[in-house]
Amino acid sequence: MNKKTKGLILPLVMICIIFLSGCHIQQDQGKTSESSSNKVQAYNVTFDDSALRTYIEIYESKLLYMEMSESDATFYIYNFKDGSNQKILTVDDFALKGISNALINDTLYFYLSLYNGSELENDLYAVNFSVDKMYAVSKNMYSQKLIPLTVLGGSLVSLQGNNTDNGAFNSFVETMDSNQNMEQVELDSKAGTPVSGKANAPRQIIYITSDGSCLYALEKSKSPSGFNCFITRFNSDFAFIGQTDITDLLKTYEITSGIGSFSVFSHYFTITDYSNNTIVGDFDKGDNQALLYENDVEYVRDFSGLTANKYFYKRNTNQIYRMDEGTGKIELQNFDLKNDSSNIRVMLSYGDNLLIVKQPDSEHDGRETVYLIPQNNNKL
Repeated sequence: MNKKTKGLILPLVMICIIFLSGCHIQQDQGKTSESSSNKVQAYNVTFDDSALRTYIEIYESKLLYMEMSESDATFYIYNFKDGSNQKILTVDDFALKGISNALINDTLYFYLSLYNGSELENDLYAVNFSVDKMYAVSKNMYSQKLIPLTVLGGSLVSLQGNNTDNGAFNSFVETMDSNQNMEQVELDSKAGTPVSGKANAPRQIIYITSDGSCLYALEKSKSPSGFNCFITRFNSDFAFIGQTDITDLLKTYEITSGIGSFSVFSHYFTITDYSNNTIVGDFDKGDNQALLYENDVEYVRDFSGLTANKYFYKRNTNQIYRMDEGTGKIELQNFDLKNDSSNIRVMLSYGDNLLIVKQPDSEHDGRETVYLIPQNNNKL
Protein backbone atom coordinates (compact mmCIF):
# COMPACT_ATOMS: atom_id res chain seq x y z
CA MET A 1 0.00 0.00 0.00
CA ASN A 2 1.50 3.36 -1.00
CA LYS A 3 1.28 6.55 1.06
CA LYS A 4 -1.27 8.13 -1.28
CA THR A 5 -3.69 5.25 -0.83
CA LYS A 6 -3.23 5.20 2.95
CA GLY A 7 -3.95 8.94 3.12
CA LEU A 8 -7.25 8.42 1.34
CA ILE A 9 -8.28 5.53 3.54
CA LEU A 10 -7.88 7.21 6.94
CA PRO A 11 -10.79 9.70 6.57
CA LEU A 12 -13.07 6.90 5.37
CA VAL A 13 -12.14 4.77 8.37
CA MET A 14 -13.05 7.64 10.68
CA ILE A 15 -16.45 7.92 8.97
CA CYS A 16 -17.50 4.30 8.87
CA ILE A 17 -15.90 2.72 11.94
CA ILE A 18 -17.82 4.50 14.69
CA PHE A 19 -18.34 2.19 17.64
CA LEU A 20 -14.99 1.02 18.96
CA SER A 21 -13.51 -0.52 22.12
CA GLY A 22 -11.68 -3.63 23.33
CA CYS A 23 -12.40 -7.18 24.41
CA HIS A 24 -12.21 -9.12 27.59
CA ILE A 25 -15.46 -10.78 28.60
CA GLN A 26 -17.05 -10.87 32.01
CA GLN A 27 -20.44 -12.57 31.92
CA ASP A 28 -23.36 -11.62 34.12
CA GLN A 29 -26.46 -13.29 32.74
CA GLY A 30 -30.03 -12.73 33.81
CA LYS A 31 -29.41 -9.66 35.98
CA THR A 32 -32.49 -7.63 36.86
CA SER A 33 -32.32 -3.85 37.21
CA GLU A 34 -35.18 -2.02 38.94
CA SER A 35 -36.46 1.52 39.32
CA SER A 36 -39.59 3.00 40.83
CA SER A 37 -41.25 3.08 37.42
CA ASN A 38 -40.17 -0.10 35.65
CA LYS A 39 -38.38 -3.41 35.88
CA VAL A 40 -36.02 -4.54 33.12
CA GLN A 41 -34.76 -8.09 32.75
CA ALA A 42 -31.43 -7.82 30.95
CA TYR A 43 -28.63 -10.19 30.07
CA ASN A 44 -25.29 -8.41 30.07
CA VAL A 45 -21.65 -8.93 29.27
CA THR A 46 -18.66 -6.68 30.00
CA PHE A 47 -15.80 -5.94 27.59
CA ASP A 48 -12.54 -4.20 28.36
CA ASP A 49 -10.45 -1.96 26.11
CA SER A 50 -7.79 -4.41 24.89
CA ALA A 51 -8.67 -4.03 21.18
CA LEU A 52 -10.81 -2.07 18.73
CA ARG A 53 -14.34 -3.41 18.34
CA THR A 54 -17.30 -2.72 16.05
CA TYR A 55 -20.74 -4.09 16.97
CA ILE A 56 -22.28 -5.26 13.69
CA GLU A 57 -25.67 -6.92 14.24
CA ILE A 58 -27.77 -9.12 16.49
CA TYR A 59 -29.80 -12.11 15.37
CA GLU A 60 -32.18 -13.41 18.03
CA SER A 61 -29.85 -13.72 21.06
CA LYS A 62 -26.56 -13.70 19.11
CA LEU A 63 -24.29 -10.69 18.76
CA LEU A 64 -21.90 -10.40 15.81
CA TYR A 65 -18.95 -8.12 16.42
CA MET A 66 -15.54 -7.38 14.93
CA GLU A 67 -12.18 -6.62 16.54
CA MET A 68 -9.47 -4.89 14.54
CA SER A 69 -5.71 -4.93 14.65
CA GLU A 70 -3.28 -3.04 12.44
CA SER A 71 -3.70 -5.33 9.44
CA ASP A 72 -6.65 -7.66 10.03
CA ALA A 73 -10.14 -7.98 11.48
CA THR A 74 -11.42 -10.89 13.55
CA PHE A 75 -15.14 -11.67 13.78
CA TYR A 76 -16.90 -13.19 16.78
CA ILE A 77 -20.39 -14.34 17.75
CA TYR A 78 -21.36 -13.91 21.39
CA ASN A 79 -24.42 -15.91 22.47
CA PHE A 80 -26.30 -14.35 25.38
CA LYS A 81 -28.23 -17.56 26.04
CA ASP A 82 -25.28 -19.76 26.91
CA GLY A 83 -22.51 -17.16 27.40
CA SER A 84 -20.34 -18.62 24.63
CA ASN A 85 -18.01 -16.41 22.61
CA GLN A 86 -16.84 -17.97 19.34
CA LYS A 87 -14.26 -16.67 16.89
CA ILE A 88 -15.63 -17.37 13.40
CA LEU A 89 -13.08 -15.82 11.01
CA THR A 90 -10.03 -13.56 10.71
CA VAL A 91 -9.79 -11.45 7.54
CA ASP A 92 -6.34 -10.21 6.51
CA ASP A 93 -5.54 -6.89 4.78
CA PHE A 94 -8.63 -5.26 6.28
CA ALA A 95 -9.34 -1.61 5.39
CA LEU A 96 -13.03 -0.67 5.74
CA LYS A 97 -16.48 -1.84 6.76
CA GLY A 98 -19.52 0.33 6.20
CA ILE A 99 -22.68 0.28 8.33
CA SER A 100 -24.90 -1.36 5.70
CA ASN A 101 -25.91 -5.01 6.28
CA ALA A 102 -28.64 -7.18 4.77
CA LEU A 103 -30.32 -10.30 6.19
CA ILE A 104 -31.80 -13.17 4.15
CA ASN A 105 -33.37 -15.84 6.38
CA ASP A 106 -30.62 -16.66 8.92
CA THR A 107 -27.70 -15.23 6.92
CA LEU A 108 -26.29 -11.71 7.19
CA TYR A 109 -24.43 -10.13 4.25
CA PHE A 110 -22.06 -7.16 4.20
CA TYR A 111 -19.12 -5.80 2.21
CA LEU A 112 -15.57 -5.37 3.45
CA SER A 113 -12.92 -3.36 1.62
CA LEU A 114 -9.54 -5.10 1.66
CA TYR A 115 -6.14 -3.94 0.49
CA ASN A 116 -5.13 -5.39 -2.88
CA GLY A 117 -1.73 -3.89 -3.59
CA SER A 118 -2.24 -0.13 -3.98
CA GLU A 119 -5.98 -0.57 -4.60
CA LEU A 120 -8.99 -1.60 -2.56
CA GLU A 121 -11.16 -4.54 -3.50
CA ASN A 122 -14.72 -5.08 -2.27
CA ASP A 123 -15.36 -8.50 -0.74
CA LEU A 124 -18.89 -9.69 0.01
CA TYR A 125 -19.10 -11.84 3.15
CA ALA A 126 -21.90 -13.88 4.69
CA VAL A 127 -22.48 -14.93 8.32
CA ASN A 128 -24.81 -17.89 8.84
CA PHE A 129 -26.21 -17.66 12.37
CA SER A 130 -27.65 -21.19 12.37
CA VAL A 131 -24.19 -22.74 12.17
CA ASP A 132 -22.13 -19.72 13.33
CA LYS A 133 -19.98 -19.69 10.20
CA MET A 134 -18.61 -16.79 8.14
CA TYR A 135 -17.41 -17.12 4.56
CA ALA A 136 -16.52 -15.05 1.47
CA VAL A 137 -19.10 -14.94 -1.32
CA SER A 138 -17.67 -12.73 -4.07
CA LYS A 139 -15.32 -9.84 -4.76
CA ASN A 140 -15.06 -6.91 -7.17
CA MET A 141 -12.81 -3.95 -7.94
CA TYR A 142 -15.55 -1.34 -8.45
CA SER A 143 -14.81 2.24 -7.43
CA GLN A 144 -17.79 2.34 -5.03
CA LYS A 145 -16.81 1.81 -1.39
CA LEU A 146 -18.92 1.59 1.79
CA ILE A 147 -21.43 -0.27 -0.36
CA PRO A 148 -25.15 0.01 0.58
CA LEU A 149 -27.04 -3.26 0.23
CA THR A 150 -30.57 -4.47 0.89
CA VAL A 151 -32.95 -7.36 0.11
CA LEU A 152 -35.71 -7.36 -2.50
CA GLY A 153 -37.78 -10.39 -3.47
CA GLY A 154 -35.36 -12.76 -1.76
CA SER A 155 -32.38 -11.42 -3.70
CA LEU A 156 -29.48 -9.38 -2.38
CA VAL A 157 -29.32 -5.94 -4.01
CA SER A 158 -26.25 -3.70 -3.71
CA LEU A 159 -25.38 -0.24 -4.99
CA GLN A 160 -22.19 -0.32 -7.03
CA GLY A 161 -20.39 2.28 -9.11
CA ASN A 162 -17.36 2.97 -11.25
CA ASN A 163 -15.43 6.01 -12.39
CA THR A 164 -15.75 6.51 -16.16
CA ASP A 165 -13.08 7.61 -18.63
CA ASN A 166 -14.53 11.13 -18.82
CA GLY A 167 -14.30 11.60 -15.04
CA ALA A 168 -17.95 10.94 -14.23
CA PHE A 169 -19.22 8.34 -11.77
CA ASN A 170 -21.61 5.68 -13.07
CA SER A 171 -23.89 4.11 -10.44
CA PHE A 172 -25.70 0.83 -10.97
CA VAL A 173 -27.40 -1.90 -9.00
CA GLU A 174 -26.07 -5.45 -8.72
CA THR A 175 -28.28 -8.36 -7.69
CA MET A 176 -27.38 -11.78 -6.30
CA ASP A 177 -29.96 -14.58 -6.35
CA SER A 178 -30.19 -17.66 -4.10
CA ASN A 179 -27.64 -19.46 -6.33
CA GLN A 180 -25.18 -16.57 -5.91
CA ASN A 181 -25.55 -15.50 -9.55
CA MET A 182 -24.66 -11.82 -10.01
CA GLU A 183 -26.41 -9.49 -12.45
CA GLN A 184 -26.00 -5.76 -13.12
CA VAL A 185 -29.14 -3.61 -13.38
CA GLU A 186 -29.31 -0.02 -14.64
CA LEU A 187 -32.02 1.93 -12.83
CA ASP A 188 -33.78 4.63 -14.85
CA SER A 189 -32.64 7.64 -12.84
CA LYS A 190 -34.30 10.05 -15.31
CA ALA A 191 -37.79 8.66 -14.77
CA GLY A 192 -40.58 10.97 -13.68
CA THR A 193 -41.63 14.51 -14.52
CA PRO A 194 -38.89 16.91 -15.67
CA VAL A 195 -38.04 19.67 -13.20
CA SER A 196 -39.63 23.05 -14.19
CA GLY A 197 -40.63 21.63 -17.57
CA LYS A 198 -36.99 21.16 -18.58
CA ALA A 199 -35.08 18.01 -19.39
CA ASN A 200 -34.05 16.08 -16.31
CA ALA A 201 -30.50 16.73 -15.12
CA PRO A 202 -28.30 13.65 -14.80
CA ARG A 203 -28.70 12.03 -11.40
CA GLN A 204 -26.40 9.98 -9.27
CA ILE A 205 -27.78 7.23 -7.04
CA ILE A 206 -26.23 7.78 -3.63
CA TYR A 207 -28.05 5.18 -1.52
CA ILE A 208 -30.57 2.35 -1.82
CA THR A 209 -32.87 0.58 0.60
CA SER A 210 -35.99 -1.58 0.53
CA ASP A 211 -39.17 -2.12 2.51
CA GLY A 212 -39.34 -5.74 1.32
CA SER A 213 -41.66 -5.11 -1.63
CA CYS A 214 -40.15 -2.04 -3.33
CA LEU A 215 -36.65 -0.71 -3.91
CA TYR A 216 -36.02 2.92 -2.94
CA ALA A 217 -33.15 4.92 -4.40
CA LEU A 218 -31.92 8.24 -3.04
CA GLU A 219 -30.89 10.23 -6.13
CA LYS A 220 -29.17 13.58 -6.37
CA SER A 221 -28.53 15.99 -9.25
CA LYS A 222 -26.94 19.42 -9.58
CA SER A 223 -29.13 22.47 -10.12
CA PRO A 224 -28.69 26.25 -10.33
CA SER A 225 -29.77 26.43 -6.66
CA GLY A 226 -27.22 23.83 -5.59
CA PHE A 227 -28.83 20.39 -5.84
CA ASN A 228 -32.08 18.48 -6.26
CA CYS A 229 -32.74 15.27 -4.37
CA PHE A 230 -35.40 12.61 -4.94
CA ILE A 231 -36.50 9.32 -3.46
CA THR A 232 -37.43 7.12 -6.41
CA ARG A 233 -39.39 3.90 -6.04
CA PHE A 234 -39.08 0.73 -8.15
CA ASN A 235 -40.95 -2.57 -8.06
CA SER A 236 -39.33 -5.99 -7.67
CA ASP A 237 -38.61 -6.02 -11.44
CA PHE A 238 -36.84 -2.65 -11.10
CA ALA A 239 -39.53 -0.84 -13.06
CA PHE A 240 -40.04 2.80 -12.03
CA ILE A 241 -43.17 3.44 -9.91
CA GLY A 242 -42.85 7.01 -8.68
CA GLN A 243 -40.71 9.59 -6.95
CA THR A 244 -40.80 12.10 -4.09
CA ASP A 245 -38.93 15.40 -4.33
CA ILE A 246 -37.22 15.95 -0.96
CA THR A 247 -34.99 18.84 -2.05
CA ASP A 248 -36.74 21.46 0.09
CA LEU A 249 -36.94 19.08 3.05
CA LEU A 250 -33.18 18.48 3.05
CA LYS A 251 -32.44 22.19 2.61
CA THR A 252 -34.88 23.17 5.39
CA TYR A 253 -33.09 20.92 7.87
CA GLU A 254 -29.62 21.51 6.39
CA ILE A 255 -29.02 17.88 5.41
CA THR A 256 -26.36 18.93 2.94
CA SER A 257 -23.30 16.71 3.48
CA GLY A 258 -22.87 13.15 2.20
CA ILE A 259 -25.54 10.60 3.09
CA GLY A 260 -24.43 8.06 5.69
CA SER A 261 -27.62 6.01 5.91
CA PHE A 262 -31.12 5.80 4.40
CA SER A 263 -34.00 3.54 5.45
CA VAL A 264 -37.69 3.16 4.59
CA PHE A 265 -40.38 1.48 6.70
CA SER A 266 -44.16 1.63 6.22
CA HIS A 267 -44.76 5.15 4.76
CA TYR A 268 -41.83 6.70 6.63
CA PHE A 269 -38.19 7.30 5.70
CA THR A 270 -35.12 8.30 7.68
CA ILE A 271 -31.92 9.90 6.40
CA THR A 272 -28.65 10.59 8.24
CA ASP A 273 -25.84 12.63 6.72
CA TYR A 274 -22.11 12.48 7.48
CA SER A 275 -22.52 15.37 9.92
CA ASN A 276 -24.79 13.03 11.95
CA ASN A 277 -27.94 15.06 11.28
CA THR A 278 -30.98 12.77 11.15
CA ILE A 279 -34.50 13.40 9.88
CA VAL A 280 -37.59 11.17 9.87
CA GLY A 281 -40.06 12.01 7.11
CA ASP A 282 -43.53 10.85 6.11
CA PHE A 283 -44.26 10.11 2.45
CA ASP A 284 -47.97 10.70 3.08
CA LYS A 285 -47.60 14.25 4.43
CA GLY A 286 -45.54 15.85 1.69
CA ASP A 287 -45.26 19.14 3.60
CA ASN A 288 -41.47 19.26 3.98
CA GLN A 289 -41.82 18.86 7.74
CA ALA A 290 -39.81 16.22 9.59
CA LEU A 291 -41.40 14.09 12.32
CA LEU A 292 -38.00 14.09 14.01
CA TYR A 293 -34.90 16.18 13.43
CA GLU A 294 -31.87 15.70 15.67
CA ASN A 295 -28.11 15.82 15.55
CA ASP A 296 -26.20 12.67 16.56
CA VAL A 297 -29.34 10.52 16.40
CA GLU A 298 -29.09 7.06 14.85
CA TYR A 299 -31.91 4.87 13.51
CA VAL A 300 -31.84 1.32 14.89
CA ARG A 301 -32.50 -1.04 12.01
CA ASP A 302 -34.49 -4.21 12.78
CA PHE A 303 -34.43 -7.00 10.19
CA SER A 304 -36.97 -9.22 11.94
CA GLY A 305 -40.17 -7.41 10.96
CA LEU A 306 -41.68 -8.69 14.21
CA THR A 307 -42.45 -5.41 15.97
CA ALA A 308 -44.29 -2.19 15.14
CA ASN A 309 -41.91 -0.15 17.29
CA LYS A 310 -38.91 1.57 15.75
CA TYR A 311 -36.03 2.90 17.82
CA PHE A 312 -33.56 5.77 17.61
CA TYR A 313 -30.83 6.74 20.05
CA LYS A 314 -28.82 9.91 20.57
CA ARG A 315 -25.10 9.28 20.65
CA ASN A 316 -23.13 10.07 23.80
CA THR A 317 -26.31 10.42 25.85
CA ASN A 318 -28.83 8.05 27.43
CA GLN A 319 -31.70 9.26 25.23
CA ILE A 320 -33.68 6.59 23.37
CA TYR A 321 -36.66 7.39 21.15
CA ARG A 322 -39.41 4.88 20.43
CA MET A 323 -41.59 5.41 17.36
CA ASP A 324 -44.98 3.75 16.96
CA GLU A 325 -45.07 2.79 13.29
CA GLY A 326 -48.87 2.82 13.26
CA THR A 327 -49.36 6.34 14.58
CA GLY A 328 -45.99 7.96 13.88
CA LYS A 329 -45.83 9.09 17.51
CA ILE A 330 -42.28 9.42 18.87
CA GLU A 331 -41.61 9.30 22.61
CA LEU A 332 -38.57 9.09 24.86
CA GLN A 333 -38.01 5.56 26.16
CA ASN A 334 -36.40 5.01 29.55
CA PHE A 335 -34.50 1.93 30.72
CA ASP A 336 -33.09 1.63 34.24
CA LEU A 337 -29.86 -0.31 33.85
CA LYS A 338 -28.11 1.06 36.99
CA ASN A 339 -25.53 2.51 34.63
CA ASP A 340 -26.83 6.01 33.92
CA SER A 341 -23.40 7.55 34.43
CA SER A 342 -22.25 5.78 31.24
CA ASN A 343 -23.63 6.92 27.89
CA ILE A 344 -24.91 4.79 25.01
CA ARG A 345 -22.29 3.80 22.47
CA VAL A 346 -24.52 1.84 20.10
CA MET A 347 -27.92 0.16 19.90
CA LEU A 348 -29.03 -2.84 17.84
CA SER A 349 -32.41 -4.52 17.57
CA TYR A 350 -33.93 -7.79 16.44
CA GLY A 351 -37.60 -8.47 17.13
CA ASP A 352 -38.17 -8.76 20.88
CA ASN A 353 -34.50 -8.16 21.69
CA LEU A 354 -32.95 -4.72 22.07
CA LEU A 355 -29.18 -4.46 22.53
CA ILE A 356 -27.63 -1.44 24.28
CA VAL A 357 -23.89 -0.90 24.57
CA LYS A 358 -22.76 1.45 27.35
CA GLN A 359 -19.42 3.13 26.73
CA PRO A 360 -16.70 3.11 29.38
CA ASP A 361 -16.37 5.81 32.00
CA SER A 362 -14.12 6.43 35.00
CA GLU A 363 -16.41 4.51 37.35
CA HIS A 364 -16.15 1.33 35.29
CA ASP A 365 -12.35 1.12 34.83
CA GLY A 366 -12.51 1.60 31.07
CA ARG A 367 -14.90 -1.31 30.59
CA GLU A 368 -18.14 -1.17 28.64
CA THR A 369 -21.24 -3.24 29.32
CA VAL A 370 -23.49 -4.74 26.66
CA TYR A 371 -27.13 -5.33 27.63
CA LEU A 372 -29.60 -7.54 25.79
CA ILE A 373 -33.13 -6.50 26.78
CA PRO A 374 -36.35 -8.25 25.73
CA GLN A 375 -38.57 -5.39 24.63
CA ASN A 376 -41.69 -7.04 26.01
CA ASN A 377 -40.23 -6.56 29.51
CA ASN A 378 -40.22 -2.80 29.00
CA LYS A 379 -42.70 -0.37 30.47
CA LEU A 380 -42.76 3.37 29.81
